[in-house]
Amino acid sequence: MRKSVIFSIFFIILFVFILNSAFAQRGTANADTINIRFASPLPRNSEWGRALDRLAADWQRVTNNQVRVVVNHDGREGSESDMLLKLNSNSIQVALFSSAGMTEICPAIMNLSVPFMIRNEAEFDLVLENLLPAIESRVRNEYVVLAWSKGGWVYLFSKEPVFTPDDLRRQKLATSHELRDMNTVFRSMGFQLVETDWNVIGQRLASNMVNSIYVIPALIAPMHLHRQLNHMLELPIAPIVGAIVMNRVTWNKLSPAHQQELLRATRRMGAEFDASMSRTETAAISTMGRDGLSVNRPSQAQSLQWQTELNNTLPSLMGSVFDRELYNRINDILIRHRGAR
Repeated sequence: MRKSVIFSIFFIILFVFILNSAFAQRGTANADTINIRFASPLPRNSEWGRALDRLAADWQRVTNNQVRVVVNHDGREGSESDMLLKLNSNSIQVALFSSAGMTEICPAIMNLSVPFMIRNEAEFDLVLENLLPAIESRVRNEYVVLAWSKGGWVYLFSKEPVFTPDDLRRQKLATSHELRDMNTVFRSMGFQLVETDWNVIGQRLASNMVNSIYVIPALIAPMHLHRQLNHMLELPIAPIVGAIVMNRVTWNKLSPAHQQELLRATRRMGAEFDASMSRTETAAISTMGRDGLSVNRPSQAQSLQWQTELNNTLPSLMGSVFDRELYNRINDILIRHRGAR
């Protein structure tokens, strides 16, 4: 009888222990939920904004809600420099950066946007295929690049027609203080730059403090700035590339399985976005054209002037703005490609 009582007590204790363990494990799962603040400088009501919202939902789905994501659109986390500081302090955990922001993480990125060097989408794809792994290896250890994405081509928009570098020197060219390297290039070429915040560009145009800007068409069209800057030079200045970056503190909290799931989901979105970017840009230019934008095509001689002036400027910028080794590798790729056509 006594032995039976002892066994009964033992099984009760064992049952309670198992029950407590189950609740403890459930509590641990809740405690292990990773909350992510995802910062984006781009508008919520845009193709980019909607894609990021879908990505956030994908992350939650593939991790069975163990990763919970809130996307802060519209630059609510500040400039890209502000976003990087917050990423470092873990105030945010993930951010979408343009080429400008990525140069602070990996200065070599600037080599992909040398003005007038890469001339079309085929050349850009070839350069990315050959050099992106080498560039990614230079990203600082504090960060993980979840995906790269092409962001379109920068064009010049102006109130008066611009065909040559001398035409642009007579303009007041709006730029952002965050585009430090590009600003260095353009100042070296003798252009008048006026640093201004994007959210007040309309006021600056109305007061004629600026009368030209370089930007991707997909950003200028939704703001209807082409109604003031109603001339576009049909000469792509440079391609830009963006990246979705997570700080390593957050990355290391993820299980290896969840790391791979997030990479797959993010790179799938990046590939889909790349495929649609060219169509988005073409549609933006077409829409603005129907709304009064004049697309001005330079002659071959005028296009050559831009290239010649840049080539005269570049030697003084090697080693400071541009990485000489990467620049030479890109140049070699382009020379071989153009020679093979």
